[in-house]
Formats: sequence, C-alpha cells, structure tokens
Amino acid sequence: MPMNDYPASSRRQFITRASSLGLLGLAGANTAIAEERAADPILKANTGQSKIREVRAWAVPRAIYAQVIDDAGNVGWGECGHSGSDHVAQVVNKILPELIIGEDVFNAEPVWSRMFHEIDELGPGGLASQALAGVDCALWDLRGKLLGLPVYKLIGGKYREKIPLYGTFSRSLGRGRYMTPQQCADYAAELVEEGFKAIKLRLGIREENQDPADDPAIPCTRAVREAIGDDIELYVDANNGYSPMRAIMNARRMYEEFNVTVFEEPVAANNYHSLAKVSESSPIFIAGGEHEYTKGQMRDLIIQGKCHILNPDVSKLAGITEGKKVAALAEAFDLPISVHNARPTLLTAAHFHYVASCQSAHRPQEHPRRNRLEQLWKYFHNRIKVKDGYGYLPEDPGLGLHVNQSAILEDALG
Repeated sequence: MPMNDYPASSRRQFITRASSLGLLGLAGANTAIAEERAADPILKANTGQSKIREVRAWAVPRAIYAQVIDDAGNVGWGECGHSGSDHVAQVVNKILPELIIGEDVFNAEPVWSRMFHEIDELGPGGLASQALAGVDCALWDLRGKLLGLPVYKLIGGKYREKIPLYGTFSRSLGRGRYMTPQQCADYAAELVEEGFKAIKLRLGIREENQDPADDPAIPCTRAVREAIGDDIELYVDANNGYSPMRAIMNARRMYEEFNVTVFEEPVAANNYHSLAKVSESSPIFIAGGEHEYTKGQMRDLIIQGKCHILNPDVSKLAGITEGKKVAALAEAFDLPISVHNARPTLLTAAHFHYVASCQSAHRPQEHPRRNRLEQLWKYFHNRIKVKDGYGYLPEDPGLGLHVNQSAILEDALG
C-alpha cells in the first residue's frame, strides 16, 4: 500500500518509527523502500483484538507468496509450497478467506484446524498443505509484527541463533539428463568454496528408475569426496531410487569407502516396510520426512520406517503450527531434525525460526546455496544473513523479511 493511502495517524507513526530505526537516514535509500520497510511491521499498536480481514496469495515465477491483513491494516507474509504454482494461489484466494476472515489473529490452533479440516480432501501433501503453509506462516509473521517480536519468541524461544547449514545439489539436470561424476565434483567444490562444512549429493534416481543398471551412487560419491576432501561431512540422497537390498549395499560401501554419514530417502516414499529394512541394517544415518505432510504421517515414518533423522519441511507440513508438533514427536522419540528446504527467502526465514525453537534441530540444516533462485530476492528489501556455512536467526519482528509487494504484483502470474 502506498504511504499516502494510510491514515494520517499511521503516516505519523511511520515517520516516528522510521526515525527511531534510522531508516530515513540511510545513505542513498529509496524513499518508497524505506517507507515500506518501516510501515510493514505495524500500523497500529496491538490490543489483543486483531481480526483477520484479508487473505490472498500471488504466484510469481518459482514461488508463491501469501499475505494476511488484519482489521487495522497490519500485514503478515508467508511462502506457500511451490509445487502447484498458481493452483496453490487459487486455493488461498478462493477457499481459505471464507474460512478465517473475521477470526482472531492470535487464535492460532483453532484457525489452523479450521482451514486444514475443510480443505484436506484437496490432498494433504498436495494443494491443501502447500496453500495452508503460506497462510499459517503469514499469520505467525503478523503475530510477531503485532507484538514487536521475532517469531521464534512466540513458538518456544531459541536454542541457537547461529545455525549450521549444508549445501545441496542434484546430479539431475531434468528430462533424463544428468551430471557426470566430474561435474558433481566441480559443483560440490563450489559449495565448499562458498563456506559449507557439509554437502549433500542428490542422485536424482527416483522410483520410476529403481535400481538403475548404471548406478551413479559409487562413482559420483567417490568423485565428490575426492573434490571436497576428508574434513567436509558428506550426505547422499537417493531420491527414493533403490530397493532395500541395493540401498543397504550402497550404504555400506559409501560408509566404508567415502565416510558418508547420512543416506536420505533410500527407498520409495511412504514404503515404510522397506525403509525399516534399510534403517535396521545401515551403518549410517537414514533420513526421511520430505514426503510426510502431517504429524500422523511423521508418526508412522518414525514407528514403522524407523528412520534416524527427520527432514520436516514447513511448506509441506502446512506451516509452522504443524511443524512444532512434529518437533515434539522428534523429542519424544529422541530423533534429530534436519529440515528439508529448497527455497532461499521466506521459507528459509520460517525454517530458521523453527529450527532455532526446536531442541532436537542441532544438526546442519538444508540450504539451497547463496545464488540459487537469486531472482527471488527482488521481492524483498532485505536478506537473511548466510555466511561461511551458517545461517543467522533474524531478530526483526515476525519472520524478519521486508516484502517488496509492488515487485510481486508486477510479476504475478495469471
């Protein structure tokens, strides 16, 4: 919203707040940017009576951003799961508003439940969870802004503020094309040069090409280990591509020959019987959770699949609200959390707050590297600090990112 569209009292509050933050004096700062950054966190002091007035979302190339506005005009932002593109945005725009407009912004659990149980037949693990994720995260962002607090303080506090990260890449180039082992090695070396102390190689095999005759696991892992040296922790993600016996054989070789410490999703997603066979026989950590979309599915993954590390993703788990319940499961079963995260902007922000608040999230967390999807940063006026293989917890109110709404509107699809 342009600054002139706010009431005079809100504009005065903006000027006061901007001055106190030093935003108006930033050298070379664009006035419109300074206005949006200062005005976005709060227009009116919270009285505890904030009601949801608007809910909407926009799909842009490679992302979907959701917005929640309260009855005083305060704005929260979140990022939806990206797989469904504008279809996800349509769920937010056409279905969710009638379910929660007029509801108390701070009524977190009932608001989440009302949305989830009305739209779950669209597919938890599909449009429903991806759409709900953006709105749930936007509501947490709004709550934080109303209270003047970062989200982690609302969801349990912080166990850590400097978060170790691992860099990740896939040998798959799409449409049946793959990197050679040498190309994998070169890419991994770039991630080490960027500062990551742990690297994950994604094999890109997937279920439809189970147990390929020309198995890339050993040659690609060998090339990457030689490129990154012995001091960098190495993970391998099979992308669900093996039968149990082949997965066990590869796990043993990768451990003995290349000191691989984590083997992610070695067998077909949701085939917990097969996963349990691998988990019980593998000499290295077996990770899973990227394809689980509810706390019930995570429970089954833990009890039936017997994995050793959980990979929750708030964009698939319908937001931070459900994600915290998965964190409680992780604690109950004494399992570490290492999130799945493929997007660098609002979802990274949401994951940093989530990880900071989860006791068991002490392992390196996934990050899509510094320049991946660089084009998405034009939708923000600031960035999350990521340096030398660590992410730093945002301390601004809400999720900590200041959205450039005009840029989103300019690129919106459909």
